[in-house]
Amino acid sequence: MAREVKSPRRSYHSPLRANQAEQTRRKVLESARRLFVENGYAGTTVASVANDAGVSPETIYLSLGGKRGLLEGVMEITGPHDSAEDDEEWWAMVAGLTKSTERLDKMVEYSCRILARTQAIHAIIRGASDNEPFAADFGRRLIAERLANQTERIRRFIADDLRPGLSIPEAGQKYCALTSPELYYVLTVELGWIPEKHRKWVTELMRVDLLGAGS
Repeated sequence: MAREVKSPRRSYHSPLRANQAEQTRRKVLESARRLFVENGYAGTTVASVANDAGVSPETIYLSLGGKRGLLEGVMEITGPHDSAEDDEEWWAMVAGLTKSTERLDKMVEYSCRILARTQAIHAIIRGASDNEPFAADFGRRLIAERLANQTERIRRFIADDLRPGLSIPEAGQKYCALTSPELYYVLTVELGWIPEKHRKWVTELMRVDLLGAGS
């Protein structure tokens, strides 16, 4: 008698379970962000984050890989918008603007929103870099990612209107430097500028140096 062949077990996907897992991850990262800001990187433990978020340490290790994953995850959720859909709408709006100066202004506004929301996390990364090779490497990766993203937006939104003699890669480097978290920290923390003053100053510099506006 031929044996019955069992059909392969189908993978089960539950939207409800996936949503619950995402909510838990978000809760953990919000706790991690608060504790990193309060206690620094060295003073924050996986156990303390787990206790604050009401989960087990094992949950954090399985979902985020431990303390390093917490810091990376905190940076991921600290964007200018609350969802990827909101982000897409923003850039669609920028693409619809008719003037390159208007598109550049919105690019700078986007960058400054990110700076305002991530300033505390960047400070944690800088503070941990001396003793934590991971933090130093993470900081370098963030610079590389920021430069790549900003250069691509320059290519997409204002490349045709860059001032004569300025290449897209050089424009990207200048944009990256002027919107760096280090410069933002010096101006808004050390020198006491309000974020709006910083945004206006960077916008004016960008208009002149990237587009030659007003020259």
